[in-house]
Amino acid sequence: MKAFAIGAVAAAASFAAAAQSSVTLFGVVDAGVARVSATGKGHVDGLMTGGNYTSRLGFRGVEDLGGGMAASFWLEGETATDVGTSAGLNFVRRSTVSLSGRWGELRLGRDYTANYVPFLSFDVYGQRGIGTIEHFATAAGALTVNGAAASDIRNSNSVTYFLPANLGGVYGNLQYAFGERSSSTVASATASKKQGNYAGASLGYASGPLNIGGGYGNFSDVSRAAAYLTDYSIGSLGASYDFGFIKPIFLYQTERADGKLGQPDFKFDTIAIALSAPFGASTVRATYHSYNNKTAGTAGNNDAAKLSLGYVYNLSKRTALYADVARLRNKGSASFVIGGLGGSVVAGAPTAGGTSTAFGVGIRHSF
Repeated sequence: MKAFAIGAVAAAASFAAAAQSSVTLFGVVDAGVARVSATGKGHVDGLMTGGNYTSRLGFRGVEDLGGGMAASFWLEGETATDVGTSAGLNFVRRSTVSLSGRWGELRLGRDYTANYVPFLSFDVYGQRGIGTIEHFATAAGALTVNGAAASDIRNSNSVTYFLPANLGGVYGNLQYAFGERSSSTVASATASKKQGNYAGASLGYASGPLNIGGGYGNFSDVSRAAAYLTDYSIGSLGASYDFGFIKPIFLYQTERADGKLGQPDFKFDTIAIALSAPFGASTVRATYHSYNNKTAGTAGNNDAAKLSLGYVYNLSKRTALYADVARLRNKGSASFVIGGLGGSVVAGAPTAGGTSTAFGVGIRHSF
């Protein structure tokens, strides 16, 4: 990462009080070659992006306000290494401004949801690439907010409070996000005044080799298949213990939508068990996770399970080579396909109850 100090000349030209400040340009460039196949749909070969880390470009800065206080900003956008586009550098990954002190941090803007923080922490693949824990339930739910796909990963229009770092290993946050619906909105089967509002929290404890944490979030009145409203909630609990030579990880997540006006509910659970084993400049990682569809009346036990194995070799602190392989098996009428490879290497959904296989190799460089 390369830091640029904002000196007196720049301050005079743009910001009169930029003393004690710094701005950092940072990013990741990640690309690889992959194949994804699915029962009845053949296979797709191509160049994947973000197979190990999401390719990104960002700027962050901090100003020391004195007395233990600081102001900061973070602007981060995703890029597609395979095709060189990003739909415009729109900082969709994160765009926040913060004020922090001994009391904690208050952060405003677009950021991770409170419930997603533990989910990300306990995925050995960091929620990216062939081996990552799939977001099965979100895909199955067909949930939207104001015409856009609802996401359990990031919130726009959010206000978040983070606990201070001096609590003996305890960490957590509280978050509220505005759906920004008019108070004059007429309630109907597909609209309400509180549509898209979000409230969530996370809490954890990390000390030495132990890390345990959980999170919960609730989205009010999101649209289900553009037909009716539902309250969508998601909760997760994870734990890991680093023995030095190996780190086992456990993650449980439950998602549910409570249908309104007599419409059906749905419920999904995900359980993941993972291992990470470093040796020298290398790390081996493996994950098994199962998706259980607990929706009442679901025909054919429409579940899925995925097994992943990966290897990372660090050429330096900033550059690594990696290889991953995964196989996903569907049950009943489920037809999920392995994702996490970027937008261009995507096989069609397999036939009901079919399988999906993927493997790839790549290189990741951060700056």
